[in-house]
Amino acid sequence: MAGLTLRKNVDSLTPEELQALREAYRKAQAIMDNRGYNYHAGLHGIPNWYCWHHDHVQGSNVNANLFLPWHRAYLLYFERAIRDQAPANAKVALPWWDWSSLASHTTGVPVAFSVPTANGQPNPLYRARIVAPTSNPPINRFTRRFPRNPAQLPSKQNVTDLLNLSQFNDFSTQLEGYHDGIHGWTGGNSGGPNPVGGDMGTVSTAAWDPIFWSHHCMIDRLWYLWQTKHGVNNIPPNLLALSLRPFALTVKDVLSINTLGYEYAVTLIQF
Repeated sequence: MAGLTLRKNVDSLTPEELQALREAYRKAQAIMDNRGYNYHAGLHGIPNWYCWHHDHVQGSNVNANLFLPWHRAYLLYFERAIRDQAPANAKVALPWWDWSSLASHTTGVPVAFSVPTANGQPNPLYRARIVAPTSNPPINRFTRRFPRNPAQLPSKQNVTDLLNLSQFNDFSTQLEGYHDGIHGWTGGNSGGPNPVGGDMGTVSTAAWDPIFWSHHCMIDRLWYLWQTKHGVNNIPPNLLALSLRPFALTVKDVLSINTLGYEYAVTLIQF
């Protein structure tokens, strides 16, 4: 649709689109104020802990199923920050990682994210520096990722079964379960006598791994596909007025992705 930001499958990006995305991430990762990558990553886990998972957010006694609405708002604000750093005239949008695809079941993490260098420079989609001086202990290092066997990723049938669920709470809960599994799969473990876990495997640092955003773009896309089938407003009414802090949005505000200014590219997925 005219005027809407178009989000695509990362495997469908043209070389020029992928290069523009990398340039935007590279510039954002070099900014240490509230325009930059480090700031937005820090909203999720350490040091701010705004993220909603399994009906909870740290520091609140409220129980509410805000996993999907909160992360939609989060992606929107991050995408705007990335677009601000994109090369002139480039139409940069967050791409999704279809972890149910045949390609992912063959290669695992998409090549765009798995190569350490691209065009003779460090690949900003491969890793990012975590700068969290107020965490305990303080962190200042690059992200780590130890993906597991690609055969363990969810299948197209898993996705189809999810999209056939008719109730929001059932869909959200089961999708969040797959979401958790992808985080653990992607983070993995280094193995050896002194193993370390990858950052995607822990809420505190997950958002620093560049693939976090494309994983959650897939989650948001699946919610959009579910809404297309079962209704944009198919959500418990008691959630609509709840605030999605720290963003200036409520649940009601994020129900329509077109109202938010973006669209997902058409795919061959059947549901």
